Amino acid sequence: MKSSKLSVFILVFASSVTILSMLHSTAYAQAFSRLEPGQQTVTVETGVQAAVVTSVGYAAGLRVPAIHRTVMPFLQATLLPAHADLGDYGARGGAQVSLLDLGWLDVSTQLAVEVEGTDNTIHRATALRSDLVLLVGHYARSWFAVGEGGFDRSWLTYIKNSDWYRTNVYAGARDGWYGGTAGTLHAGAKAGFRLGSVEVVARAGVNKTETLADLALPFYAMVGANYRF
Repeated sequence: MKSSKLSVFILVFASSVTILSMLHSTAYAQAFSRLEPGQQTVTVETGVQAAVVTSVGYAAGLRVPAIHRTVMPFLQATLLPAHADLGDYGARGGAQVSLLDLGWLDVSTQLAVEVEGTDNTIHRATALRSDLVLLVGHYARSWFAVGEGGFDRSWLTYIKNSDWYRTNVYAGARDGWYGGTAGTLHAGAKAGFRLGSVEVVARAGVNKTETLADLALPFYAMVGANYRF
């Protein structure tokens, strides 16, 4: 009986960790190039990033006179189609801004804060993450091409153990916050073109742990589109 309980614990815990890792790797650059002041856009993106994922989002261009820059705040929500369950989700918010405009070459950065969760037999887990991305490349009127590189990290995870777990596995399980795990490095390319109000965007690259170890799926490939208004 103890062996059976241990097996169930290992399987469900592994599933929880896998789903959270799938969600956190859906970060990185957004499915748009850049926005002018007053522009808004809705985005959709799908592809492979540790799993098959689909994201929808919104962004706007806001001119900030104090820094003489256009800041592009955004929101994004992600679900795993293979796990059609609202208990497994990812939501993030952040902003993108140009740091240097060197004529043909633009250097931008993007910072996002993420909340991801999974709900299973053992517990409900909510992770808090951050993602910092550097974008270097060229933005023309109807197309763009940039290189992207960044660092994603989990800082805190809240675990709420289920009644089933306390009854069948460990009665003394305690709910609470736990420290984050190691981060993920990612590097790749992003490009797209515009047709009127619609912009088509594709991006692909490689993933490594912060110690440069391989991940189970060491690459990502996404395609998306956005509609501007």
